[in-house]
Amino acid sequence: MANVLRILFKQDSYLKQEPIQSSQLPDNKRQMVPAGTLLVLRYYGQESGNHIKLGLKDIAFKGFSGDWYAFEDHVAIMMDSIQPVETVSNVVSKQEDKTAFNIPIYQNTLVNQPVLLNLFFNQDTVIKRAPIQSNMLNEASKQEIPAGTELVIVTDQPNADNTIKFTVEENHVKFSLKDLEFKGFSEDWYAFAGHVGIQGMG
Repeated sequence: MANVLRILFKQDSYLKQEPIQSSQLPDNKRQMVPAGTLLVLRYYGQESGNHIKLGLKDIAFKGFSGDWYAFEDHVAIMMDSIQPVETVSNVVSKQEDKTAFNIPIYQNTLVNQPVLLNLFFNQDTVIKRAPIQSNMLNEASKQEIPAGTELVIVTDQPNADNTIKFTVEENHVKFSLKDLEFKGFSEDWYAFAGHVGIQGMG
């Protein structure tokens, strides 16, 4: 697979529309990005003041798709090949229950703390507000996501078997994002189960 230019967030940090302290910017000019997120870039360059200037491929935050800035100590720029992960649909095909994607959790989780997982995009796709064909949805209800993107998703506590269940509807997996918003929403997104995989972080 061809190499892809990406930005890794090493810790929770902001993407900003100006290379200044995030606290000096209004919410509509900054986007919190959780640690562990990998976003695909169109370009990047060094900016004065310890910031990296970058352009995201296909993705817009806060309705803005121009130049963003990231504090360089919080991120790493990577140029590497995408390592596909097992898809949700492949895992579900081996289960009796086809209405849920079950993932075992091996780490100790704190009681009443949400569990964080990575959602891997093996190919270019569209996340949607409903589990239907993307061409049936308006632009406010869908977001293009390029291959190589890894988003952090948040889930409830595992059940007694240390398993987390994700709803699968019409061959789409339902998920909620940690901190990120697309089109004003972080919860109740769907991705085609054949295009994505879900794994523990780390």
